[in-house]
Amino acid sequence: MSAGAARPARRNVVVVFIDLVGSTELAERLDPELLRDVLDRYYRACTSGIEEHGGVVEKYIGDAIMAAFGIPAGREDDALRAVRAAHAALQRVRELSEDLAPTHGIRLDVHCGVSAGEAVVIATPGADLRVIGDTVNTAARLQSAAGVGEILVGDEVARMVRAQARLEPVPPLTLKGKSHPVRAWRVTSLEPGTGHDDAPIPLIGRDLEIGRLRAAYGEAVRDRRCRVVTVLGVPGIGKSRLVRDFVHELPAGATVITGRCRSYGVGITYRPIVEMVESLGDDWRDVQPALEASSGSTLRGLATADASRAPRTGEDAGVEEISRAVRALFEALARRGPLVAVWEDLHWAEPTLLDLIDDLAAWLADVPVLVVRVARPELLEARPAWGEEAERAAAFELGALDAAQMTRLVTELAAHRLPDAEVVAHDLAAGPALCLRVAGSSDGNPLFAELLLETLAEEGEDAPLPPTIQALLGARLDRLDEGERDVLERAATIGHVFTRDQLGVLCAADPQAGLDVDELLGRLIRTRMVRRGEAPESFRFAQTLTRDTVYAMTRKDLRATWHLALADRIAGQAGAAVSSRAGEESSHGDLTHHLETACLLKREVRPDDPMLPALTERAARALVGEGTQALHRKDLPAAIALLERGRDLLPAGHAEHRVLAVRICDAGLARGEADRPYDALDVAERMLPDDRRNRLICAIQRETLAVRFGTRPASGEPFRDLLAADPGDDLGWCRFHHLEALMRVGEGRFGAAEAALRDALARARSLGDRYEENRLLSGLCELAQWSPTPLAEGLSLCVGVSARFRADRAMLLPVLVTEARLLALAGYVTSARAVLDKADRYAGDLHLDLAATAALQVRGLVESLVDRHAEAEALFRRAAADLHRAGQSEPARTLELYAVRELLRQGRHAEAARELDRLRAAGGRLQTRGELTLLALSARVAALDGGHGVAGDLAARAEELLARTDDPCLRGDVLADLAVAHRAAGRTGPAALAATRALRDYAAKGAELPARRVRRWTEEERPS
Repeated sequence: MSAGAARPARRNVVVVFIDLVGSTELAERLDPELLRDVLDRYYRACTSGIEEHGGVVEKYIGDAIMAAFGIPAGREDDALRAVRAAHAALQRVRELSEDLAPTHGIRLDVHCGVSAGEAVVIATPGADLRVIGDTVNTAARLQSAAGVGEILVGDEVARMVRAQARLEPVPPLTLKGKSHPVRAWRVTSLEPGTGHDDAPIPLIGRDLEIGRLRAAYGEAVRDRRCRVVTVLGVPGIGKSRLVRDFVHELPAGATVITGRCRSYGVGITYRPIVEMVESLGDDWRDVQPALEASSGSTLRGLATADASRAPRTGEDAGVEEISRAVRALFEALARRGPLVAVWEDLHWAEPTLLDLIDDLAAWLADVPVLVVRVARPELLEARPAWGEEAERAAAFELGALDAAQMTRLVTELAAHRLPDAEVVAHDLAAGPALCLRVAGSSDGNPLFAELLLETLAEEGEDAPLPPTIQALLGARLDRLDEGERDVLERAATIGHVFTRDQLGVLCAADPQAGLDVDELLGRLIRTRMVRRGEAPESFRFAQTLTRDTVYAMTRKDLRATWHLALADRIAGQAGAAVSSRAGEESSHGDLTHHLETACLLKREVRPDDPMLPALTERAARALVGEGTQALHRKDLPAAIALLERGRDLLPAGHAEHRVLAVRICDAGLARGEADRPYDALDVAERMLPDDRRNRLICAIQRETLAVRFGTRPASGEPFRDLLAADPGDDLGWCRFHHLEALMRVGEGRFGAAEAALRDALARARSLGDRYEENRLLSGLCELAQWSPTPLAEGLSLCVGVSARFRADRAMLLPVLVTEARLLALAGYVTSARAVLDKADRYAGDLHLDLAATAALQVRGLVESLVDRHAEAEALFRRAAADLHRAGQSEPARTLELYAVRELLRQGRHAEAARELDRLRAAGGRLQTRGELTLLALSARVAALDGGHGVAGDLAARAEELLARTDDPCLRGDVLADLAVAHRAAGRTGPAALAATRALRDYAAKGAELPARRVRRWTEEERPS
């Protein structure tokens, strides 16, 4: 960038608008020359308050003043400065009014608005400052809404100052140009707000550090010598809390004085000494006689000086005189008993004060004094020796708390801070989950944990990063030099972890920056912004939230450029050898992330970029490709998210919407979601309203959903003629044949279903779609359980498909369930249970609930085959409940009937009869399997209850329906039940015939175990 050019930067700022009340009337009354004089004095009154608090006047708009805080560098207390500046301006204008009233007959007052948020700041060297963004508009609107003499602040400002000021909410404001009502608060005073009491919350994880403070105090008392301890730590890590706890446990004879350095204001050099004197309270009178007159006068002068007015006694004392007075004070206090002097926030101290503190240890002799210096690590840049151990000096830095310590701390905070908040009210499980989330997101920083906990509890899971944390981290970032900030912004674009090579790529994209990456990385490590990673040449942000803040405050056009550069680098390496498939998938994931993010950022800030359409297409294809991979491996939540994000990038009319509708529909259905599949089809129809193939496949999918959910009878016949007119629509034909297969399964025609799936498979292979092919192969394998295909052939098919899916546990799951059922039917119960155990592990690992339910159902069959009927009943009921929850009511009702059969096998006839009555009363559609089972069981119960005629009618209806199915095991099960019903009704001939036919069907399938049970029943029922 050329010298003198404007440098736009994205920043968090606080904007103040101050406006004179009644200026129009004033202009009408006063001569223009007098008006100019009055306004000049008004501007001086306002700007003095703004400048004293570190603000910058951005512009004057008539008699309104706009000021900004956070420029050129942000401070964590910018919001508080802004509110104090507005209050100072208000007070000084009122003082001016009091001066003007007697002589000019003029009364002046103002109203103020304060807002915080992101803005683009353009600072041209030697020219005006410009702040652009909605934060400016909001501050102006708040000022307009404020009453005479009022200060209104926005939501973010209120959050940042509520511990230091008293606020009262006002009703949400409808402001001009704002689409939603704005939350606002009225500042009622600058007294501290109702802060939190830390006392009930124990100090966690700092035993070693507080032990070092105790040891240093003990040495100072024992040796009657000055000891110095320097406590370092990043903002919020708990430095002040540590020292406060240490001070509270000191014996009664110890004197404690505390002074805190400030980052702004007039006369701040010795302000900590003033606070130390003030903290003595009544003890000051007792100490004064022990001081020389000059020292006492100097200290009194410092304490009574007011920089806004004329100098008073003591203000003219020189540096040496002030240093001598402080030493005298410390010595006088220490002679009365041990003295602990705490200097807080020394990273903001002026060099003169640091020199004074540096000399104290050398000056103080033969007195028990402990000097505690508390600062952030950046203090070591000015005083590197303070971080080193010496004869009478110690130093340590507070590190982040570990995971266990953070979890304990957040639990304590939640119990104390939020006993009645939503953290408990959501539900009993929400509290622990929220605590774990906060603990994991806080980077081991106690203050961050407290702020995150309160924000999430108040605003919910989607709450943004608390503005107080943003201000703390932003202030640290603004103290970096330009080169360090440039490197950090590029690193944040890469991610929480980054490599030297990746940084080099982004620096090469901007050679004019001239960055010495290695030197700058070294400096960032020394300032605790980054640390070395585990892998060679890798680095990571010291705090996750720091990375997030850096990224958010980097200009979006730069982020877009850098994300695209990273994507191009990954794409360029795509042909290189990859050590593992996991690494390849990770690389694809990074490519997708960078492409999508670059696309979204370009849309926001450069919507007219001619390269945007090509970038959008590239990003969408990457998302869809990764989403389809996730669907292959049955990572359903990831598949849905990726596919929907890819769909949302694509413009209306793009042909890919047709395929995406099918994929998202499949993923939603596999997750048991009732609404998402329909929503996906609705979106596709909106995006491709005039595409005939799209309309057709959406209609086919709607019929498929009707079959799956059992909401209504489905029909596929209208589609056959439509597809015949378009023989090349492989995807349409593929999905139509799949629908056919599902309908044939519902009818119990499993041979026809198998043929339809093979037709679908041929279309999938013609289409070249591996996802469709794998899905259909899995379906064919599942059908082997019920089709006329003999068990041996079914098991052989399982072996072949298992080999294809051996690296993909999700695709392997239905194959394992099928294999287990076939093994159990063949009599290999132990092997079947082992296969089911493996399926359960896979389903649990992959969180595939429907697959787990399928395994549960087969486990029920296994237990039934070995006459463990009570266990089988319980398993069938659990599986039925799972299917009901997933919206699959038809198969759920069938499993409930299987549970009734197990009741009968246990001899619990009355319970079985009541269950059948309940199921009939509940209504609802049944599959052919369910209808047959209901008829056979009803005939059996009727016969046992003496209703022989009813039993015969039911048996006849079952025989009629039985002709429709070609499932050998279903036929065998129904015929076995009918044999029992006939025997109970005294019809021995039909009973024997039904048993014989059942054995024949079982033999055709090779189902040895159920055939053995029928043979055993036949032997038991044979007359002796």
